[in-house]
Amino acid sequence: MKKILIVDDNELNITILLEALGNLYDVSIALSAKEAFEVLEEELPDLIVLDIIMGEISGIEVCKKVKSEEKTQHIPVIFLTATHEALKTLAYDAGADDFMTKPFKADLLRAKIKTLIKE
Repeated sequence: MKKILIVDDNELNITILLEALGNLYDVSIALSAKEAFEVLEEELPDLIVLDIIMGEISGIEVCKKVKSEEKTQHIPVIFLTATHEALKTLAYDAGADDFMTKPFKADLLRAKIKTLIKE
């Protein structure tokens, strides 16, 4: 089963994502950038679903770090965020593979994931 890391500081968003993806993928959760980095030290997911606006470290910074390190740069990143479209350019500049805004359609997210991890 493919592994997905969800990084979002909002527990309701995580619950919604678990409902959409939990039956199809082995899902790990991080409620902060710090937790995400800890998870990535232990295991390498096949894909990361990442929020932009989080506590001390933004999703943009997480993505930059993921894409700059040799052991994680191959992992696709989908930004899933409530922020406006203006941040799309920043997300792609940071190395994002895709971008969706909340609220999202679960079937579209699943299709994007399937394409990026080539199941």
